[in-house]
Amino acid sequence: MKIHVFSACCALLCALAASAVEQEVPARLDVTAQPEGAKVFVDGRLHGPAPCSVFGLEPGSHLLRVEAPSCVTQHAFVQIKPGAFEQKNFQLAEEKGIILVKTEPAGADVKCNGVSLGVTPLLVTSLASGRAHSLVLSLNGYQTKKIEVRTDGRRPLVREEELSLDSGVVECSTEPEGATVIVNGVERGVTPIKLTNVPKGLATIVFRLAGYEEETRELRMQAGASQTLSLRLKGRAAQLKVVSTPEGARVFIDDDFKGKTPLDLSSVRPGEHSLRVELEGYAPATRTVEIANAGESTEEFTLESTLGRIEIITTPPGARVFIDGKSAGTTAEQGDSVKSKLLAIEKVAVGSHTVLVHCDGYEDKGYKINVTSRETTQLYARLKRIFTPDTVVDTTRGIVRGVLVERDPLGNITLETAPGVQQRILAPDVRKVSAIEK
Repeated sequence: MKIHVFSACCALLCALAASAVEQEVPARLDVTAQPEGAKVFVDGRLHGPAPCSVFGLEPGSHLLRVEAPSCVTQHAFVQIKPGAFEQKNFQLAEEKGIILVKTEPAGADVKCNGVSLGVTPLLVTSLASGRAHSLVLSLNGYQTKKIEVRTDGRRPLVREEELSLDSGVVECSTEPEGATVIVNGVERGVTPIKLTNVPKGLATIVFRLAGYEEETRELRMQAGASQTLSLRLKGRAAQLKVVSTPEGARVFIDDDFKGKTPLDLSSVRPGEHSLRVELEGYAPATRTVEIANAGESTEEFTLESTLGRIEIITTPPGARVFIDGKSAGTTAEQGDSVKSKLLAIEKVAVGSHTVLVHCDGYEDKGYKINVTSRETTQLYARLKRIFTPDTVVDTTRGIVRGVLVERDPLGNITLETAPGVQQRILAPDVRKVSAIEK
């Protein structure tokens, strides 16, 4: 019995001794973290920056929280035993911000520290939060832009930026439309067109359209500037041939004399023109022609005669006919007839004319006639012979003067003693025959 009581007392004394030892050795918690200086909280109470040692924790479970600027806060539970030594190490991950970058226009490349993050619109989630970052926005044809961004935790940040042109804009139009536009040797489209991204500096713009003269313009462009270029294109010269029947007609284009048919013109301005041909004795012909750019065309005219005609018969034949002082022909004999054959005088101009008929030994006869277009005017000219004695005959009965008509082999003489009166003188009665000097 005494032995059992003694054993129980020994066990109690050992337990008390152990309890006393535990109370004398406090529990210890060492906390390290990266980055250094992170704040350490135990059960919500700040214990200082890491690395740090925490004493006096009650045995049991405790909540650790470690946080640092721009880092993701970490939490952990730690189980503390009496007199135990615990160590905890935290590697805090860098906290990333959320940035939405938009540009006008879209498609700009976004770089940070020389590394491309993508093109706008762009959601950036790879940059540390709580820090300032420089972003460079670049787009072909626009000026590079640098912006500063700073995020606050995970709260999204939206940046909208308008880019300024690094080139100019040219609004191009032509009359007519459809001309090909070439900028600094590069084809850009057809008019009307809005040319964007025209490089700053000297820009050469060429306009080409089939059938029209090529036009070139040089513009001094500034970044962001806008200009307007409107042109009326000049058509290429055309070729025009003008022919007429009969030939030799005078050709007028828009009342300007160009020459006589057949006529080849190699530099006629395209467009609408008034074309007129004129030939004396023919009705003028006029028409409106449309000359195509760089085209080749032929215009033919058949002229309608406006001339008249004169038919003339004379007594005696062999008379010369003059119209307005110019010889128009001689009437011909017609057998034994005292009348001539018909003399036709063609292509007499319309209007009033003077006609003179002349035959040696006859009095001239003049007429005033009016010639009508495409009609025949007839004229019969009966000439009066001029009586001029040319012979003197001394007869047994006296002196006889007249025009010698005949002297036959027997010596008989016939004289015209008066117009239309003849006298026959027999040879026995003729003493002497003499010519009258003129």
